[in-house]
Amino acid sequence: MFCVNCGAQLTGDERFCTKCGQPVLAPPPMGMQGAPAGYQGRPMFQRPYYGRRLPPQKGTLDSLIDNVNRMTGGTEHVELKMKDLVENVFRKHTKQEAEQIFIYGTAATTPPEEQISTDWPHPWLYSRVFLVLAVTMLGLLFMNQMLGNKLAAPGVIFIGALAVPFSALIFFFEVNAPRNISIFETTQVFFIGGVMSLIMTMFVYGFIGFDKLNNMSTFLVGLAEEVGKVMVIAYFLRGQEKKYILNGLLIGAAVGAGFAVFETAGYIAKSNSLTVLYLRGALALGGHVAWAGLTGAALAMVKGEKPLCADHLMDMRFLKFLAVSIVLHGLWDMPLLSHIMPLITQVGLMAVVWIFLLVMLHAGLRQISTIQQQAKAAGGVQPLP
Repeated sequence: MFCVNCGAQLTGDERFCTKCGQPVLAPPPMGMQGAPAGYQGRPMFQRPYYGRRLPPQKGTLDSLIDNVNRMTGGTEHVELKMKDLVENVFRKHTKQEAEQIFIYGTAATTPPEEQISTDWPHPWLYSRVFLVLAVTMLGLLFMNQMLGNKLAAPGVIFIGALAVPFSALIFFFEVNAPRNISIFETTQVFFIGGVMSLIMTMFVYGFIGFDKLNNMSTFLVGLAEEVGKVMVIAYFLRGQEKKYILNGLLIGAAVGAGFAVFETAGYIAKSNSLTVLYLRGALALGGHVAWAGLTGAALAMVKGEKPLCADHLMDMRFLKFLAVSIVLHGLWDMPLLSHIMPLITQVGLMAVVWIFLLVMLHAGLRQISTIQQQAKAAGGVQPLP
């Protein structure tokens, strides 16, 4: 016998472990294999569990991940392989590798459905895009601050607002395993979708009659801006060809990134403060890009291969994720939390929304695997291993 708490070897006569002091569970009753002769143990209403350790209890993080996975329709335990998302960043890559990624989405580079990879992705190009934008930003700052060239100020504003959201968008472009959306289409959604989502948000603001920002009205801000973005995301996801969850993740992130860039550029120009630039840039990963990416993925999840209709927008599975984005957005802007725990609140909310996004990424890969298995069962081409 072994202690189920610490693993210490026991003689079989102890009632408590001599090493950790925990109660010893009863071995099997007389007549069963492995029962010691003459055993007079504890009452058998205690469940026996001997010879190996008890399974570890789920922590808060694992429970959150599993609950989010159930929202996507999954039942299995999800392992978020964070290391895989960054390990290729630190490896050397050739120019040809980068070019290969940038030509995703063409007729020659979009794989047949049975050959779409369902492996957890290993993106890296997003880091190189960020590096290019960061170097550009430093050059413009040097011109503006050190050399006194005021003509560089608009470049500082735009590139400063662009660096993080656009790099995050490239991340979602890389993890779009179906590779059925080109970089041209992604950029188109980024610019046009970003502007249109700002316009739609203004209409929603006018409808709900928003007055001033306080601890309760921040949720109206979240409602207006997330609904405004969803209207535009729905337009770009309306067709049958955008049937994958990962398509919705990319389209949503593109709309959110455009929204974030134009909004941040406006705040920087209005305040004329580099502090605003640095702060909004550092926190951009957990803002509009993430919230819109989540709702886009949820909308694609409920739509599937069907053309988008009103029923999909009213589907409770989608509305739950939309509500999550609205609540996270409202908490993000809440003055009370910002005053009590500046930055800590935003960092925590950023971590939460990325848990949702990565579970959605897993759900997207599971969806593709399911489609491939159904095709195989129906006599289609066998998917690649």
